[in-house]
Amino acid sequence: MTICPRTKRSGVLDQLTAEGVGLWLDDYHRGRLADGSLQRLVADGLVSGVVSRPVAVARAMSDTTAYRDQLNRLSSAAGSAEERVYALLVEDARAACTALEPVFRATKGMHGWVSLGIAPRLAADAKAMADHSRRLAEMVDRPNVLIRIPVMGRGLAAAGDLLAHGVGVHVTSVYCVQRYAQAVDVYFRGLERATAGGHAASAVTSLVSLDLGHLNGSVDALLDDSADPCAAALRGQAGVATARLVYRRYEESLGSSRWRSLVVGGARPQRLLWTSENAPESPLAALDRVERLIAWMTLHALPQSALEALDRHEGFHGDTLSDEYGSACGVLDGLERAGIVFDSVARDLEVAALERERAGWDELLTAVQAG
Repeated sequence: MTICPRTKRSGVLDQLTAEGVGLWLDDYHRGRLADGSLQRLVADGLVSGVVSRPVAVARAMSDTTAYRDQLNRLSSAAGSAEERVYALLVEDARAACTALEPVFRATKGMHGWVSLGIAPRLAADAKAMADHSRRLAEMVDRPNVLIRIPVMGRGLAAAGDLLAHGVGVHVTSVYCVQRYAQAVDVYFRGLERATAGGHAASAVTSLVSLDLGHLNGSVDALLDDSADPCAAALRGQAGVATARLVYRRYEESLGSSRWRSLVVGGARPQRLLWTSENAPESPLAALDRVERLIAWMTLHALPQSALEALDRHEGFHGDTLSDEYGSACGVLDGLERAGIVFDSVARDLEVAALERERAGWDELLTAVQAG
């Protein structure tokens, strides 16, 4: 019998799997289905979830022919540009859910999810967000779809309502521990409301993504203007420090009596997803992010180019987040001495994230109207 050697990429993937780390495709669009790349990534075990972003879809519409037939059908049908956008996104989500269904089934719903967003114009209206999100989940009609909700505005209120109705939620654009703690509380309350309403706790899922790319960029720009002699040494550390503090809060939440009561009923932990939302990221930078942020039950959203580059990576070396609370606090103390008001930075980043979402949505609306 001939034994085929495992590829280097398989070895690197095994290292991540052993540490409980999952990888998601961050720049998913229908072209990834048309050329078979998503199916290959799933079959190779590289991808356990995807994020559908309007900006990626808009650019794929000009770079591929994957949307041509549906656009032709939609152009002759009644409905607004936004309704046509939702039609495109729903078809994308259904196809991705189908591609990931084997993962979803094999892991009993722990992996295999697809994250789909709603129009950012709704961010100030919790009821409108919740209503639109429920309708969107019903349109997709797959068990492994998550609706993406921004943390800013009335997002957390909408997220709680969705969870209470058994709709999976992906909370986005978190930049600080305080916001993450609020998202955890919303998840716990949503689970309590869902089970009181007759939903199985095991069927209610949520994850929270921390946008570390923009956090590092914003803090580093402020450090460049700081007169503090230690400012230069702090560059590039804000994101990892925040991730370590957030992971500590995650561990604390799972040790609480409240969580123990929920998990008896079958509740699943709210996962953490590290990402760089709507920001260009080279494969090297993306894999460096993975190297610095490894911990049990966490996820990384990566562009396809980074996933394909895993076989060129030297490998990963164990947990880099747990038991790093002291060093993380030291970084934040140093940033405070350098004049960085972290709460203010986080608020500004939330506003900027919503503006990026609006710009991406507008780009897709324009592309759909142009046909």
